[in-house]
Amino acid sequence: MSPQPGYQIPGRAPVDAFPDSGYWNQQFRSEPYFLEGDSYDDYEPAYRLGYQARHQHPGRDFDSLDEQLQRDWAASKGLSRLDWQRARQAALRAWERGEPRGM
Repeated sequence: MSPQPGYQIPGRAPVDAFPDSGYWNQQFRSEPYFLEGDSYDDYEPAYRLGYQARHQHPGRDFDSLDEQLQRDWAASKGLSRLDWQRARQAALRAWERGEPRGM
């Protein structure tokens, strides 16, 4: 289970929650790719990756970044149990949610 936002584990560097982390923490169990036994900690790095990619590459589409995102996933997944194929679905959902309104 993830600590509450703002909680600091003594002796560890703080981890900044990305702006949509609260939404995804509540939503991830309702997503079609969720499997029983998964935890938010499995999905959080994928949501973060998709959110950050959307904001770093506003003129690109998700598919054009797939290879780069797969490499980024391998480097940033931490203890997540998801392989790229499963993480990709969550990253895509975060990318879609992060789309600027009015596009």
